[in-house]
Amino acid sequence: MFEVDAEGVRFAFHRRCDNYCVGGAGEEDRLDRVIAALEGIDTVLCARIGDCPRETLAAAGITVSAEHAFDYIEAGVGAVYRARMGLAGGVPARADSA
Repeated sequence: MFEVDAEGVRFAFHRRCDNYCVGGAGEEDRLDRVIAALEGIDTVLCARIGDCPRETLAAAGITVSAEHAFDYIEAGVGAVYRARMGLAGGVPARADSA
């Protein structure tokens, strides 16, 4: 999980989450566990996602984006933040830490 603000993008913590899709098919009970694991998260960046999980995540208040699938995670998170905030300028890829 990453946090982002005007000062930059930084790794915040790791949270374990099951794969929803196994062998090309999704399992509803896994999706429920995925959503529970994502509690408090507002956006998920992914490489691809099907309609069912996208709609279920949206119903849980979680935005999904595959737009930055091949970017470094910090760059993708920063781009989503800038777009959401309407910022034309950049957000540093990493904030200085004390």
